[in-house]
Amino acid sequence: MTKQRYLVTLLMFLSILVNYMDRVNFNVAIPKISEVFGFSLQQIGMISFAWGIVYAIFNFPGGWLVDRLGLRWALPLLLSWWSAFTILTPFARSLGGWFLVRGLMGAGEAPIWPINAKCANTWAAPRERSTFLTWAGAGQFAGPAVGTFLAAWILVRFGWQWPFILFGIAGLVIVPFWIVFVRDRPALDPRVNAEERAWIGNRADPNEKADWPGIRDVFFSRTGVGVLLVYLTFGYILFTFLNWVPSYMYYTFHIGIIKSAGWATLGAVLGLVGFLISGPFNDWLVTRYDRLTARRIGTVAPMGGVIVCILLSLFSARAELAGLTAVLLGVAQLLMNTTVGAWAVNVIDISPNQASTAFVYGIYNGVLNLMGAFNSIILTALATNYGFPAAFGSAVFFAFVFMCSMLFIVDRKSHTALVAHALLARSAPA
Repeated sequence: MTKQRYLVTLLMFLSILVNYMDRVNFNVAIPKISEVFGFSLQQIGMISFAWGIVYAIFNFPGGWLVDRLGLRWALPLLLSWWSAFTILTPFARSLGGWFLVRGLMGAGEAPIWPINAKCANTWAAPRERSTFLTWAGAGQFAGPAVGTFLAAWILVRFGWQWPFILFGIAGLVIVPFWIVFVRDRPALDPRVNAEERAWIGNRADPNEKADWPGIRDVFFSRTGVGVLLVYLTFGYILFTFLNWVPSYMYYTFHIGIIKSAGWATLGAVLGLVGFLISGPFNDWLVTRYDRLTARRIGTVAPMGGVIVCILLSLFSARAELAGLTAVLLGVAQLLMNTTVGAWAVNVIDISPNQASTAFVYGIYNGVLNLMGAFNSIILTALATNYGFPAAFGSAVFFAFVFMCSMLFIVDRKSHTALVAHALLARSAPA
């Protein structure tokens, strides 16, 4: 059997890795940008909000665009767009300029996760879907793990502008490789033999259209509402850790940019481990339990550990134990990401057909990122008034709602019906 699906997953991973490197350089450069432009912490929060709100909004049409363009051309177009605006970022000369360039960058980055969802749905067998989605998605924390310290080193060595320029160029390098090696589906790729196509098991009609009645059933079901709350609350938790750990360490413990970036890198590495564990763990759960029970175990148990770690970090920060605080925040990120293979893949499970996958995922991911955008405003306001430890403590409430949504709002009847509809559509003869 050929292994082309692994190459597609690798290129998806590299694309997401660069995507998150292009985001983290701003977070690392916050103290320097504030110094050069005279921005307050709350103005920095507004710049993050400008990026976040555009990123969130463009998830909605972005998923539809991915379904229309297909995998082969959607990612190169969008990757080139956001890389260009990453390179242009240092040339913003005013607060309005920062809003504009970061917003346009966010518009291009928005469909990255709908693309990943479509990749997993198209190129992975159902039995390995969580693994492929999360291994590619591990770039979300591999990017910060590589980019945080690298951006800090480049900033100190060459100036704050250069992380944006060099990371943007890295994205453009991926584009030709994707065009050459990725096709919209296995049947169109001559490098995929019959055995690999049979293993993937995707026999859906390549000319199928979006299933609009099925999409309506997803969003108006009790399961759809529960999943919506899962995405909404996870957005706040994710962006708390993804964007603000370097600032947490810098402003709470009064350590330098390099050291703050180093501690943040530890959290990113542990978050990467969580992603790598998440896929195989949740694929294994599906072999042991029915699908809904597996998804509940994969989300609720690790998120309970996240709550414990955040609460303990409040005490370690008060005791001025920077190392212990960084470790607790890192373990929280590990556990947080262990849930991804359950709740993120749940959307692929219930999407009515393949031609609807990126659109449905884009809607949910847009909601996640809307909350992520408002996280910038909420968290900087809390940090300004009460300090970063208390601001991070606010994530406990969202983690609790996340758990309750998966346990008590997502229901077995509607979940089973949606999964059965999706399985029937994907097994139909071409």
